Amino acid sequence: MRVAQALDHFVVPVDDLVVAEDFYVRVFGGRITRRNGLNVRQRKRGAIPHTFIQIGGKRMGVYLQSEERPRPGSARGLPTYSFTTTEQGLAEVARELNQLDAYFDGPVRSVHTFADESLFFTDPAGNHYAVYTPQTSQAKSGASGGRMTAVGYLELEAPDLDKSVDFYENVLGFQLQSCSKGSMAQSQQVTMTMASGQTLILTEAPFSSKGLVMSRKVPGPHIAFYVPATKWNTALAHLEKLGIPNGDRGAAKERQAGQGGTYMDDPAGYVIQFITDGME
Repeated sequence: MRVAQALDHFVVPVDDLVVAEDFYVRVFGGRITRRNGLNVRQRKRGAIPHTFIQIGGKRMGVYLQSEERPRPGSARGLPTYSFTTTEQGLAEVARELNQLDAYFDGPVRSVHTFADESLFFTDPAGNHYAVYTPQTSQAKSGASGGRMTAVGYLELEAPDLDKSVDFYENVLGFQLQSCSKGSMAQSQQVTMTMASGQTLILTEAPFSSKGLVMSRKVPGPHIAFYVPATKWNTALAHLEKLGIPNGDRGAAKERQAGQGGTYMDDPAGYVIQFITDGME
């Protein structure tokens, strides 16, 4: 059953909110929409400082880490988050990275079947990103009106590949496309597709430190998948039938009516959110 329609947004850990905000605005053409955890009321609730930024027509977030993470050794790595862009957008990203004296790899052609040209780089905190021009002309045009046209593919660690494949296939309803040897030291790799046509790549690798507690019960970094409103009750019933523990975040999250969604843990250690129309 196709439960989750699309990759909606992601929230990542960073070691400096001010530096991260500047990077995401400059490189991705993002627009800061909200800062949280920076006043007494929010801190008393236990809120971790975090910022939401509009990129590619979606709201993504950065959470302040509580611990340092090892620095990445290359521009490519795990996990990889991505956005689609245009040829002009790709050139603008490369220009900004050069001006920031940030190392990047690319443009590289046809790294994936759905990508024409790709740039790989890390943000100042070490999160891995890919920005690419899609193969299809319709996807290249985008609808966001910004430098990034949409949220792209996602590549995650999967220490137990079979368990992760089972989770995304049976819980979220993604379809298995292929199994192969990946670029990460020839690790086993599985490609899955969502109803939207977006791609999830699972690579057999240890789960890396995120600098924060990762749990569905603790506000923090997560990956959000969109469930159409017409399928929301069906999706919740599906989780209950499978015995997947889930629920909204703890008291540190300030909610308005209709916001929220439900959160669960995947087998690797990622926090997964189901989100539908009107929710944040």
